Amino acid sequence: QVFNSIANIFTQNNYQEFSKYFANTLDMTLEDEDGTYGKQQALVLIKDFFESHETKSFRVKHIGSSNERTNYAVCELKSNSNTYSVYILLNKQSKIIQLQIEE
Repeated sequence: QVFNSIANIFTQNNYQEFSKYFANTLDMTLEDEDGTYGKQQALVLIKDFFESHETKSFRVKHIGSSNERTNYAVCELKSNSNTYSVYILLNKQSKIIQLQIEE
């Protein structure tokens, strides 16, 4: 299950592994950043997030499909300082096309 693998990335604070799961472009919301980014730019943003917010726990609260081609997960991330709501949307190739991490 792709979402379990993504959850492990968060719990292990291993942002480099996102390169396997990011689509070539994706919509991303990370605190002050909100936009459409290329894969490499998205990796830089997620690296910055991980460096300043060490994950203490991560759990998948709900998994569903928005239509035949996409699947999503609603998750909760607890860092050393805050609790975040995480939304992950995958395309039909199981690549992340949307990632939102918000307080």
